[in-house]
Amino acid sequence: MSKAVSDRGLSFAAQKVSQIDAPEKVLYLECFARISDAHGVVHSARDFAPYLESSMASFDLDARMLDLILSNLAKDQSLVLGCNISAANLAAPDRWKQIFRQIERHSELAQRLVLEITETYPLVGEGIERLRTVRALGCRVAIDNFGAGLATPARLLTVPADIIKIDASLVRNVRMSQKGQSSLHYLVGFASCVAPIIVAEGIEKTEHLEAARASGATHMQGFLFGKPAALPSR
Repeated sequence: MSKAVSDRGLSFAAQKVSQIDAPEKVLYLECFARISDAHGVVHSARDFAPYLESSMASFDLDARMLDLILSNLAKDQSLVLGCNISAANLAAPDRWKQIFRQIERHSELAQRLVLEITETYPLVGEGIERLRTVRALGCRVAIDNFGAGLATPARLLTVPADIIKIDASLVRNVRMSQKGQSSLHYLVGFASCVAPIIVAEGIEKTEHLEAARASGATHMQGFLFGKPAALPSR
């Protein structure tokens, strides 16, 4: 798989992140890596991400994906795209320096780039400062999978974020308190103290959408409004 990343076997599919009360208003498209193997079989991230993490090849994937996404932003000025970056690569000085340079070289595209930080590694110290630096270029920062990752509430309060994405498992498994408020309502309320945009992930059914709306989430993402797909050709 790591050879496929370096041998131009890499592509991506994109999924809408939309306003919860107006699905036609798209905030941005999250990009999901796809790898074609030697036999032409296309694999999604869930197939190869664990291997890349364990083999320390995740940096190659992040860097190549960022190149692809920046290239597409340069070709189409109407696009706003989200790129996943591992928190482990954010924390490693040499890896982050290369990623930052990639963005800095194309700073005119930064305002249409959303960096989605995936929490496979704790967000602390210098990693948090690096997010402030990249935001100064114009990028928006999204914290992905909140509630299921490594970000504790106390740590999240220190993170400079524009978008908090509530993990799909918490959207789908809502519990009600004795006061009649849902667990999702409390989680969204806390996340709103950190960032103005709260995305409910994993919206696959009408009841998921209704729960997300009732919780106060501002945006949504999920199969109910479209699966990841290739960008339309222009």
